[in-house]
Amino acid sequence: MRKKAAYFIGVGGAGMSAIARYLNKKGWSVSGYDKTETPLTDQLKQEGININFDISAKSIPEEIKKVDLLLVTTPAISSEHPHLVALKKIGHKAIKRAELLGGITKSKATLAISGTHGKTSTTALLAHIMDGTPQRCNAFIGGVSVEIDSNLYYSPNAKWTIVEADEFDRSFHHLHPTHAVITSIDPDHLDVYGNEANFIEAFKIFASQVKEKAVIHHSIATTFKDLQNIETYGLEDCSLTHYATDLSQTNAGTSFTLSLGNGKLMIPGVRVDLMGKHNLENTVAAAALAYLSGAEKEIISSRINSFKGIYRRFQIHVNSEFKVYIDDYAHHPTELRKTIEAVRTHFPGKHLTVIFQPHLYSRTLDQMDGFVQELRKTDRLILLPIYAARENPIPGFNTQSLFEKISHPHGKTSTKNSILDNLKAHPVEILLTVGAGDISLIVPKLKKWMAMKA
Repeated sequence: MRKKAAYFIGVGGAGMSAIARYLNKKGWSVSGYDKTETPLTDQLKQEGININFDISAKSIPEEIKKVDLLLVTTPAISSEHPHLVALKKIGHKAIKRAELLGGITKSKATLAISGTHGKTSTTALLAHIMDGTPQRCNAFIGGVSVEIDSNLYYSPNAKWTIVEADEFDRSFHHLHPTHAVITSIDPDHLDVYGNEANFIEAFKIFASQVKEKAVIHHSIATTFKDLQNIETYGLEDCSLTHYATDLSQTNAGTSFTLSLGNGKLMIPGVRVDLMGKHNLENTVAAAALAYLSGAEKEIISSRINSFKGIYRRFQIHVNSEFKVYIDDYAHHPTELRKTIEAVRTHFPGKHLTVIFQPHLYSRTLDQMDGFVQELRKTDRLILLPIYAARENPIPGFNTQSLFEKISHPHGKTSTKNSILDNLKAHPVEILLTVGAGDISLIVPKLKKWMAMKA
């Protein structure tokens, strides 16, 4: 019998690669295109997924053109992409990644994590917890878990499927999960939604599609007051459905008592080796869904204790008495605020140098005031050029526009190639790199340099 075949245009993306891996595990013949070779595409090739990096239609494997094909794309792929045009021309119908994920989870017990911030970290921790249950889990994560060095958890016997519910392009409207978390609804992707009201309405629609419990961060719970299936979570508030108390800072994170299900399950002495109040809240959210799915008390506690984190989410690469280097994915003003607060809390009195790469021209312009407010809180600031991703530049607007409005007394702009020269000009005590673009490419070089100085 011929294998089912799938072709992913943009296969190296976080969401796309997880599904490609899943189909590959299920025995499909999986291949695809991406514009850039990365460590992730190298891994995919090692796992048996054929990838080409030539945008011309001639590079499409001939065997792909001759079979019934699942053709997968994303909103980031232009309708004029040569591979998409060529394959549609010979009769293949394209399906969006979000629609495919909705189809995969349609008949499965599903736990979904949504929200402007914290989705990936919460999803990864929940997957780690559920992977410790007898039937383990399937999980699609928008980042790479340190635990398994992958963005996919897979078990052929899994009862639960865990998904990161992405709000971009209303992707999460394809999902109808059993239980879900909503971490936050700070306006974003206004290039898609137009205004804040439409953005929030999209989350209300998603929440209405949750079959059983929607677990909402307490700060936004009133937005969903018309729904009957709401539970709340947060810190140090016993009026909430799920919360953490007895908080105590450790060298690497926090210890606490976990209360789930209105006090029906109390777990003292839980420890999570993640820094920042936001990560502790994410931990409560993940534990709440694990509890609702029936995970045992001992599994929830032990798996939280053993969680190693996710790449580029407050990832500490160097931590000595004199030098600290942290890398984080923050690309929205609220995320910057929480990340900087976490650094200040755990490393009080230290001089903070931040390298920030803005992500998307539209987001940088829409959230300009927020970026200005948060980036002024740094002791030293280096701004990289805006990472355009799927967008075209906005005429007359660039990183210099943001830099001039910040007016930082110890700030400057830089290219990635000039970063080390700029850093060497002044002593560096704590270095924080932040952004969702290709700033990750300079992390190994900075890690090596900071380790030498430590």
